[in-house]
Amino acid sequence: MSRRVSWRAAAAAGLGTLLAGFPLLAAGAIGTGGAEAFGLNPAPLRDGRTQSYFSLATATGQPVTATAIVSNLGRKTEKLKLSRSLGVTAANGGIGYTAPSGPCSGPSCWLAGVTRTLTLAPGTKEPIRFTVRVPAGTPHRQYLAGITAELAGKPKPRKIGRHGQTAARAVIVQQVTVGVAVTVGKLSQLRDRLAIPGVSGQAIGTMPRLNVALRDTGQTFSGGTGQASCTAAGRRHSFRVVTNTILPGDQAQIAVNAPSLQEGTTVPCAVRIHYGQGQTARWSGMVTLPRAAAARIVHTGPGAYSVIPRNTGIPGWAIALIAVGGVAIAGVAVLLIRMYWLGRAG
Repeated sequence: MSRRVSWRAAAAAGLGTLLAGFPLLAAGAIGTGGAEAFGLNPAPLRDGRTQSYFSLATATGQPVTATAIVSNLGRKTEKLKLSRSLGVTAANGGIGYTAPSGPCSGPSCWLAGVTRTLTLAPGTKEPIRFTVRVPAGTPHRQYLAGITAELAGKPKPRKIGRHGQTAARAVIVQQVTVGVAVTVGKLSQLRDRLAIPGVSGQAIGTMPRLNVALRDTGQTFSGGTGQASCTAAGRRHSFRVVTNTILPGDQAQIAVNAPSLQEGTTVPCAVRIHYGQGQTARWSGMVTLPRAAAARIVHTGPGAYSVIPRNTGIPGWAIALIAVGGVAIAGVAVLLIRMYWLGRAG
């Protein structure tokens, strides 16, 4: 028994590490696929129009209600758990949702009547009426929360591949999230404002890239399009810039590939991004484009190779030793997995 308990503890730790690496939930009102399929959408408006997310307007201290529709699109009865999520800006722009570490966080705390568990037969739907209460003193601007649905039961490991006698398994968590955008105050009186704190250069393989830092310093969800222009060897090079949504107070890094620029050079650049009602965010300055790190391939074992950066300052024998150690650790992990399955078979 003690050996099985330790394996379960190790599996739980591994699952925690996996989930920590993927904190964002899928954006938008969507549905899962397969036999365990379910969906989550806003209820149609009075005129029959549908929305992909909730767009609610209210004043502080005044509650507003809305209805979400949870659907079982699968072929068997499902028990689903609903919870509140917090809207966030993804690193490169765009919207994501994260589950708060506690009961709620930020605007997700404004949602009442969401957290519950329900059971749905195949092909059925259930309306979920909820209330948004904005605390008094909340600054006027736009906020984003979310409602997330997932299977209530603990997901079971699924086989995702096999190599010889070794099988790989993963725990797949099925979730759908619908956004709840809340405008506090009159939208027409809220300020749109984007700022470009800076631009840096990067080499992705042999591709030069401009990284445009873009911050929403206004009160509304913002995004836009524009152009980055750099001058090299007396010639102007222009590249299109497209940004996804950025939430008020957040910042994103917009990647712009610049294939016609040369690595290892410093060039003057200017960026313009148009947004809102004819507004433009501007930046100009010098950008250094680093050279791509040269790499070499080292044979570290039977059928195993590692890519090692050159000019790292680390002796070659030390790099090889590290690579071989990594292969050894992987081999031990495979051996432990095989011992585990042999133990279960016995």
